[in-house]
Amino acid sequence: MKFVYPQFLWAFGVLIIPIIIHLFNFRKYKTLYFSTLKFIQFVDQQTRSTQKLKHLLILISRILFFSFLVISFAQPYIPISSDSSKGGKPIIAIYIDNSFSMSMKGTEGELISEAREMARKIITDANLDTRFILVTNEMSGIEQRVVSKLDALERLDKIDISPISRNISTIIEWEKNTIKKEHETNNKIGNQQFIILSDFQKNSTDLSKLKSDQESYYYPIKLTPQESSNILIDSVWFSSPIQKIGENNELNVRVKNFSKNNSTNTELHLEIGNIKRDVFIDVKANDNIITTINFIESKAGFKRGKVSVNDKQFYYDDEYFFSYLVSKKSEILIINGENSINNISLVYSLDNFYQVTEVNQSSLTSEYLKNKDLVVINGSKEITSGLADELYDYASNGGSLALFPGEDIEPNNSGWNTFLNSLKMPSLGNSFTEGVKIKNLNFDDDFFKSVFEKNPGKLNLPTIAKAYKSNTTTKTHSIGLIQLQNGSPLYSRSLSNFNVFLFSSSLSPNYGSFSSNALFSTILLRTAELSKRKTPISLTIGEDSKFPIYSKSKSELPIHIKNDEIDFIPLIIQKETISYLSLGGLEVIEKLKSGTYQIIDESPKGFISLNYNRIESNISYLTPTEINTMFENQGIKHILFSEISEGQTLTKVDLKKPYEYWKLFLIFALLFLIIEMVLLKFWKK
Repeated sequence: MKFVYPQFLWAFGVLIIPIIIHLFNFRKYKTLYFSTLKFIQFVDQQTRSTQKLKHLLILISRILFFSFLVISFAQPYIPISSDSSKGGKPIIAIYIDNSFSMSMKGTEGELISEAREMARKIITDANLDTRFILVTNEMSGIEQRVVSKLDALERLDKIDISPISRNISTIIEWEKNTIKKEHETNNKIGNQQFIILSDFQKNSTDLSKLKSDQESYYYPIKLTPQESSNILIDSVWFSSPIQKIGENNELNVRVKNFSKNNSTNTELHLEIGNIKRDVFIDVKANDNIITTINFIESKAGFKRGKVSVNDKQFYYDDEYFFSYLVSKKSEILIINGENSINNISLVYSLDNFYQVTEVNQSSLTSEYLKNKDLVVINGSKEITSGLADELYDYASNGGSLALFPGEDIEPNNSGWNTFLNSLKMPSLGNSFTEGVKIKNLNFDDDFFKSVFEKNPGKLNLPTIAKAYKSNTTTKTHSIGLIQLQNGSPLYSRSLSNFNVFLFSSSLSPNYGSFSSNALFSTILLRTAELSKRKTPISLTIGEDSKFPIYSKSKSELPIHIKNDEIDFIPLIIQKETISYLSLGGLEVIEKLKSGTYQIIDESPKGFISLNYNRIESNISYLTPTEINTMFENQGIKHILFSEISEGQTLTKVDLKKPYEYWKLFLIFALLFLIIEMVLLKFWKK
């Protein structure tokens, strides 16, 4: 037997009061007058015996009354078996999943509301000496505390939906660390019980890090929504990497339907400034559809937009925000070497969007490289160290390079390979003439995806008479876009942080007819499109992604992002002349909401659009059997599963509680108080 309030046992000292009363109060004598003394001895003996018995019974009643009363105030209980060996107060760790999926409708309101009320019921029914840990996905400092019943009840009403999603195993291990710290501060912990109030989504439920536990009790409580369906905007992107004035822009929108039912005539709404479009789509059950919305931009500048779908069940993924730049022009610099050709400038001059500047390699200065989107090396036989340094700095700061070597370069004595190695591109070997016929184009790569709607099959491919061998190493990061029959790439692009394209031959007529073929103009224009300095049209809040700002700020003020409600200063990572806004981490998730923000220091620098993670958009849940199995597989012995499917008021969770019997002692105390009163009132002799 243990006591909730053992300090009350000191009250046993009050037992001296009835003993003193018995010793002194009942020893008072009365004078009795008798008319005769005939039976005095007999009466005296009889009276003394009766009085002694009466006084003794009253004393016993009083002692038992006070004893049972003291014990009832100390609140005795028989602990749970695992608690008896530890000693200390029991603790209940309650985890309330407050991720987005808990905003779905249950029988009695949102699932988060049902979870709060279920937790309230559990806390209210717990023993007075029970201590609590109340945890949500935020795992804040205030949640890393062991609190009383009153404090836990007060904090319940402050729990609301959060964009943070956590693994249950992470939560439980965090709770166990909190309990361990509490135990180490000389606050002995008894029985431990872990209550998990969640919808147990498949995508976000992971118990792989949960450690084996043979003593504690686990209560997974599953909250079930009325309808398990969700229609969402999954992603948005443009068909072309460049948006131009007066040209048709194709905006692609992927809509997903996580439901058992087909969605018909679903309205999709687009807003970009004054541009508004409504599209009606049909999405099959558990499927997705990509729809294309066309519009024309009339003005250059930074633009922001939003695509939304109407979903009655789950709201946090119904909107997708994006922003982009409509450019007036693209600046291209052509550096002409010894074997340069005119075809490159002729191709770019066909489109007024491209502003071409040409310079001889010997006359190049760093001023030519400023504000250029693409630099083309045209027929250079030698890359000097000075030129290599200038181009490396340019590429490191976000510039793009298209490299077309000249004729008869010497791999061992040329600066070409030193330069290519610094860019993590394949080095050039000796020239060869066998197997130089073009074998295929890599249509699976993004480079060709929007150039050809589908694999065109047979193409009128140019002839290649001679090419340079492409040598790769473990430090090389590139992919071939055009492949020769001998397996060597003819045109490749970098997969590293540099945006570099390399032609492994020469454009000279002596090396083939490539420069006079339509494929030549195709790859030049596509290279220029992919070289335009641009920013992501959107980022996901909390993911480790970076937003580049290419214009160097002269202001000493910090860069911050701002909308009508939020003003936030993000972490800035500086690389050369490019500032990267880092929007990963917990602080970003807690403080930012989905939407489009203006980037500002002393003046506006554009827009950045943020969207919530779609990890919980897939509305699929674990079954009770799967949940129990997951806990059992982690070595959890005591598991008591419950499900809230018809409202929390109809659900009862039976926690393992110590057996309390203080009420029984209180009843005994009242019983002996009544016995004492009866003895005093009705036993007159």
